[in-house]
Amino acid sequence: MSTISCTLTIVYEPPFYKAIFERRFDSTYEVAQINLGPSEPKLTLIADLVIHHWDKITFFQQTICESSVSELKINPKRLQRLAKKSVQSGVGTKAQKALQKQLECQKVNRQHQRRARKILDQEKKYRLRQTKKKQKHKGH
Repeated sequence: MSTISCTLTIVYEPPFYKAIFERRFDSTYEVAQINLGPSEPKLTLIADLVIHHWDKITFFQQTICESSVSELKINPKRLQRLAKKSVQSGVGTKAQKALQKQLECQKVNRQHQRRARKILDQEKKYRLRQTKKKQKHKGH
């Protein structure tokens, strides 16, 4: 039987509040980040985001080891301690690394798209120059 666990962390990184979603399913770890704006998010905004806009959230996927996903039953007091610790420390370093990796991938994609667009523009300008040169020599 597979289990899915998802956590939502709201973090204030000046000047914006950010929602960081972490999702685990079998051996995959996914992370997504959404900017909520400069003012403190209200509970209705967060509920609306989770209920109505869940399908628009793009998760960055990473595979993890089977050993890191614990399927053992954890003591309730230990769970409380872990929850308190995660609230105090904020976003886990694993999520931060995954988000950084996602940003790097997006940056590389933008660079490739920009480079391809630049090459197409250069070819278009070259063809335009050639057609103008041919029109000039036709004797009009």
